[in-house]
Amino acid sequence: MKTSERIAHVADRIEAVLDANPSAHANPGAMLALRTAAAELGAHDPYASEKLIQLMERAQVYYGARSFFRLPGTSRHLWSDMRDDLLDRLRMRARVLASQGE
Repeated sequence: MKTSERIAHVADRIEAVLDANPSAHANPGAMLALRTAAAELGAHDPYASEKLIQLMERAQVYYGARSFFRLPGTSRHLWSDMRDDLLDRLRMRARVLASQGE
């Protein structure tokens, strides 16, 4: 499997997990599914790995047992970072690599 295909596949799996678990609360099942998807990527592309690490950091807070959402909008901000920004960056990287034949 090409690196671009691997990144696109992992992005699809992450998107499915996030869409199935949109609430900010303790959710070890969602974290396990995200870790499993992240493990599939491996270290084939430094940029994608960095974005995936950032996404996983936010997911640990979002799906963590403690409530870090004392300030209004904090959970929405984390959700937007994960679902909109970082996931889109992974998909863009996959498209760039695909255009280069990787």
